[in-house]
Amino acid sequence: MQRCVSILANVVKQVDVLRQVIGRLSQEFGYRVYSDEVREKFKKPCFFIAATSKMTPKTGNWMEKELRLAITYYAQDADKNEVAYMDVIDRVQLLFQIGLPAAGRYLHIESVEDDRVGEEQDVLQIIVTIPYLEQVKKTKPAAEPMEEVHLRVRHRGKDVSVEEWDGQIDEKTV
Repeated sequence: MQRCVSILANVVKQVDVLRQVIGRLSQEFGYRVYSDEVREKFKKPCFFIAATSKMTPKTGNWMEKELRLAITYYAQDADKNEVAYMDVIDRVQLLFQIGLPAAGRYLHIESVEDDRVGEEQDVLQIIVTIPYLEQVKKTKPAAEPMEEVHLRVRHRGKDVSVEEWDGQIDEKTV
């Protein structure tokens, strides 16, 4: 019988995806892209980006992952209007309309959603959802498994020959 071998895709590090998104935003808009830790004294217009992820193991070989990127846009005071916001939304949707490359793979975009947040509804928040499959990174065992085990059992002083077990324990029987 021929053995079927499937090769799963490379492991994608979330930071690689984040770098791709930051690079695309910077190139398209020319604005600074901050991470979540900077919340004061930032120059507008700018973007903030934050990521959350979900991992769901499916088998011993692969898992489902989902990366959700929250892209928050702060406009200059003069550009806080519907036309300016729609322009930003359209341009972001064009950047992420199909997918993006990361770690030698091409990750498809599931959705790009936008909303207005803030006290005056003057902050644009865009959520980009990227689902993908990934192989489980196998770790090597701490020791080599035993090939053969001999077991002698003695119950309350009875004859050992009666209690010997002739079965075999190996990777096929466990």
